[in-house]
Amino acid sequence: MLEQNTENSHKEIIKATGVFGFVQVLRMLVSVIGIKFAAVFLGSVGIGTLGLLNNTIGIIGSLTNFGLNITGVREVSSAYSDGDHGRFSERLTVLKRWSFIVGLFGTIVTILLSKLLSKWTFGTEENYFWFVILSVNFVFLSVSSGRIAMLQGLRKIRLIAISNVWSSVFITLVTIPLYYFFKFDGIVPVILLSSLIGLLFNLYYTRDIEVKKVNLSFSETIRRGQPLLKMGFLLSINVIFGQICNYIIKLYLNGNGATAEILGFYEVSSVILLSYVGLVFNAMGTDFYPRLVAVQNDDNRVNQIVNDQIEIGLLLVTPLLSLLYLLAPFFIEILYTKEFSAVTLIFKGALFAVIIKAVIWPLAFIILAKGQNKLYFKQELLGDFLNITLAIAFYHWFGLEGIGIASIVNFTVYGIYVYRILNRKFNFSIRKDTFKILLVSLLIGLLNCLVVFFVDSPITDLFLGILSSLSVFYSYKELDKRIDISSYYAKIRNKIKRN
Repeated sequence: MLEQNTENSHKEIIKATGVFGFVQVLRMLVSVIGIKFAAVFLGSVGIGTLGLLNNTIGIIGSLTNFGLNITGVREVSSAYSDGDHGRFSERLTVLKRWSFIVGLFGTIVTILLSKLLSKWTFGTEENYFWFVILSVNFVFLSVSSGRIAMLQGLRKIRLIAISNVWSSVFITLVTIPLYYFFKFDGIVPVILLSSLIGLLFNLYYTRDIEVKKVNLSFSETIRRGQPLLKMGFLLSINVIFGQICNYIIKLYLNGNGATAEILGFYEVSSVILLSYVGLVFNAMGTDFYPRLVAVQNDDNRVNQIVNDQIEIGLLLVTPLLSLLYLLAPFFIEILYTKEFSAVTLIFKGALFAVIIKAVIWPLAFIILAKGQNKLYFKQELLGDFLNITLAIAFYHWFGLEGIGIASIVNFTVYGIYVYRILNRKFNFSIRKDTFKILLVSLLIGLLNCLVVFFVDSPITDLFLGILSSLSVFYSYKELDKRIDISSYYAKIRNKIKRN
């Protein structure tokens, strides 16, 4: 029975990853066009500046929205499942009003701190007007997040997907001419218009959600929204710390012994690893966390689901990263320009680190799923501390290559810490089959890493090509054991023949 459950679990993971992954791939393909033009018209300095502004906006947004985007989903879902349309309408009204209130709060805070933000970010107060203009962005982002929370709470995933794809298309259409005509001066308008476009599409796709008119005074709206903000703020603290750490790293690269080009290289590496490679984790996480929460009190089922997730994660990520080791120079030139070729120096270690992340990423969710908020806060605080200290120290010692090496050390130390806690408190262990895949994946990743560090370039591609082929073959063979890929393709062939 356990074997059957495991097989079904593997298929559920693959299905969920496929559905959400496909949508993200579409968004990525559309966004690639805009990124390409941004790289051509802005260069590494402009890309670095864009990254700093986006990071600053992210920090302010996390500090001023009180996690409403997180608690809003739960609020809508809970009200909808009760079947009481009056209560449902009241909660949606509170959510919509509070979305605007926290957005307005973010706008006011940004305007008041504009000169200070400019000083912290760029070392001068001269760019304060950028932040004054971008302050309106927080209203757009907050209201848009409230609308997305409504769709998520109602489980209208298809509408979210359609909205995301269409907004990406229109954002790209706006980005290209703005960067072409205004170059560096187009950065602020692009950020602002991107948020506005996202808001308009989310408003459009939530227009048919029926909400009864309710009489709620301003004071009543404030009172009913306070529990949401208190809970959401606790959940968003870790996100804030993570953004602050990335912000500090970028500030260091921008003004302490580094150049603006270095900041651009770091920003590009982050975008590729988080947006492109990270889409695998995002797609898996959409389904993984809710399933884990549902069985949180059954340690055996938690062990099974997490081991299954580690297996599928490694079997999907390892061949992807092996191919990226081989094709990274070509991939970066296609996405950006030759000017960004130095990003491959970061990738030497960072790609191997992502394979390690595929192991520890599911582990980190166990503590959160079991409601151990303080323990989760501690583990994420450790990860943030390691990220900032190791990235700065290893860059100081080894340059761009050191940033990638820092990622390996970071994920390794963090992973050992988390695993020891899980093993001691929740009796978690990695089963034999999962451990075998883990070892093979880490070996392939380590060999790729060693090749790019120590093998001379004339034969580097030969070794990387061999490792990529082995990785793809091994992943296919192991996936076939778990989800019977061969039978699936046989059914497709038979169906084609019948037609």
